[in-house]
Amino acid sequence: MKLLIWQTAFLGDVVLATSLLRILEGKFSEIGFVGRPFITELLKGYSVKLIPFNKGLFESFRIIKQIRHYDGVVSIHRSMRTALILYFSGIPLRIGFDKSEFSMLYTHRIPHRWGMHEVERNAQLLKPLGIVPKKDELYPKLFVDKLEVKRVKEKFFLPEDYVVFSPFSNFPLKEWLIDHWVELSRAIGKKVVVVGTKRDEERAKIFEDSAINLVGKTSLREFMAILSKAKLVVSCDSSAVHIANALGVPALTIYTSTSPIYGFYPLKGGYLVPNVECSPCSPNPKRCKTKTYECLRSVSVEKVFSLCQTLMTD
Repeated sequence: MKLLIWQTAFLGDVVLATSLLRILEGKFSEIGFVGRPFITELLKGYSVKLIPFNKGLFESFRIIKQIRHYDGVVSIHRSMRTALILYFSGIPLRIGFDKSEFSMLYTHRIPHRWGMHEVERNAQLLKPLGIVPKKDELYPKLFVDKLEVKRVKEKFFLPEDYVVFSPFSNFPLKEWLIDHWVELSRAIGKKVVVVGTKRDEERAKIFEDSAINLVGKTSLREFMAILSKAKLVVSCDSSAVHIANALGVPALTIYTSTSPIYGFYPLKGGYLVPNVECSPCSPNPKRCKTKTYECLRSVSVEKVFSLCQTLMTD
């Protein structure tokens, strides 16, 4: 049987989907993975067929032809586009969540609910295949080799002992106040490396005096290699948390508008949540419903510092 996994969401979502790759490897004659183009770099080391997808109209027609030879598909993504593409591909066994848009197009619908980690939620999709993984099989995994680590250390003059900060997000309401990050960088007692994408280069200049600022300066593979040797990764609710864990590194998530109830908390490390009445807001909030932005400042620097010290000595 040839099986396809479909996850075309954000970077962190794909990282968490690697738990399915680990569980399924060796159980099928072919495993394919459809995701955004970054999967070709992110998933190096996996012996699966990687199928990049740009989500355009013509790309949708192309990928229907490319995947129609699969016997079954496990769809983590819950969009209408995904449901339509998989239906028109003619793949006979189509497994998706019941809360997916156009879920009636799936042959098997699995209940989607909050209150569990994403890796556990994704594993529910394997039930129609007769696969019930053990808890220790659910951990996501990524691969970085020693040469990649050596190169980033030399290129960016990294010290042997450092902490990574990932303060930025695609959703501004997920970001802890930038002044809090700067204060923490000066107090933490270890060299800090700040990471992020090019869109945040200007804002990251505030770290020039307190950290090694690599925002906008790394490729995805370099980003992974830097995280792989960190003592701790401190982040907002973003992909850095999941990449760190998938590389065996503890992570600390500072929540603002989102919440661990949605299932994207660190599997190794810890988290802090704001003490505000309106929290949590939503998994990917676009506006503050109260217009107070209170959650962005609710978690104190002192609490984050204290938890950092605990996690770095464990």
